[in-house]
Amino acid sequence: MAGGDVPNRPTYLGDSRLDDVARMVFELTSELWIFKDRVLVLEDQLQRSGALAAGAVDAAVPDEELAERLGAERRRLAARVYGAVLGSDERVSAALS
Repeated sequence: MAGGDVPNRPTYLGDSRLDDVARMVFELTSELWIFKDRVLVLEDQLQRSGALAAGAVDAAVPDEELAERLGAERRRLAARVYGAVLGSDERVSAALS
């Protein structure tokens, strides 16, 4: 079997690696929607309870500590997403560095 070919898995885009990337995009989109949906519900519930003013999240400006944490999380997310196309040895090496 070549590269990312999996037995009994149809090929839609003419190349199994393109199909792998398409599957990644669909999975990310699905996970993103789940996350966005939950955040919107949480914001709505917090606003209804009076614990959060409308627009407070959009207006928030992170302090230095939170900005650093957000940056670190963004880098980790990018490494996981873009690292998904690497071989397992490369993923492990990147995760340990």
